Amino acid sequence: MKRLINTIQAAAIVTVLPTAALVQTYEVNIGHVLSENSSYQAGMTHFTETMATRTDGEFAVNIFPSAGLGGELRLVQGGMTGTVDAFIIGQPSLESTIPQFKILSLPFLFESEEQAVRLLRGSFGDKFLELLPEYNLVGLGWAGVFSRGLPANRPVATLEDLSGMKVRVMQSPGYVETFNALGSQPTPIAFGELFMSLQTGVVDATDLSPDLVISGQFTDAISHYSKMSLHQLPSIFIMSQAKFDSFPTDIQDLVMEVGREATMVAIEEQRRQMAAGLETMAEAGIEISEPDQAPFEEAAKQAWLRVPGSSDHRFR
Repeated sequence: MKRLINTIQAAAIVTVLPTAALVQTYEVNIGHVLSENSSYQAGMTHFTETMATRTDGEFAVNIFPSAGLGGELRLVQGGMTGTVDAFIIGQPSLESTIPQFKILSLPFLFESEEQAVRLLRGSFGDKFLELLPEYNLVGLGWAGVFSRGLPANRPVATLEDLSGMKVRVMQSPGYVETFNALGSQPTPIAFGELFMSLQTGVVDATDLSPDLVISGQFTDAISHYSKMSLHQLPSIFIMSQAKFDSFPTDIQDLVMEVGREATMVAIEEQRRQMAAGLETMAEAGIEISEPDQAPFEEAAKQAWLRVPGSSDHRFR
């Protein structure tokens, strides 16, 4: 009897093993540098939940916010080498690797956030996504666009108000040359040092979207905010080519579909947070103005001539 039981158990194991072997699971780690309350997190949460639902739990995603997998430049390098699975970043972080992306940092390139989203999610934006495979990256979609105005410790109502002002900028040719053209003094400073720099007068202003003013608690360091379309900074959801290629075709198709959905979720959340940011600034006593942009736009044209690659007509 004991031998019979053992034989039955062995047969059951042999029967079960082939079925279990057919069940394949997938896991992806996604990094970004913003907080758990950001539009990045909202988009990636949608990706996580939808992929799990559509694959009956066989596709697992781990999200690492707040630079849990490193800063944006490290995420890009990790994606290219395959050590980072996926990430969502601001477009300027791709400029040193893919020079054509510098075009997107030109001033007044887009008239509004709405126009930027529409163009980037169409054939214009696809031209940039098509550059990524050469660098072992796969573009899953353009995400939220950050409409960057000018938080400052004094009013910026006219072009003359910017003359000589020390403005903190990111290390991007488009941003540096923009503020040179506007007559200010572009001053690269690490984001982590920005609050103290504004508070102590090391810089007079910076360029940030309303949501980042609030999340960074800069309302305690500024008194004015000028709304402009100076820069519409887009974000992008990218996967390592190595990770993407490790999936079967049906999973690849699903990743592309759900990735595009997730970026739209991020766009809507970014819009909501920017509107809420303006309201919170007003409640905090920050003076919000909308200067006539025509003089700024005319002066900023000089930046278009100074940024390498800005004359590449393939991206017009």
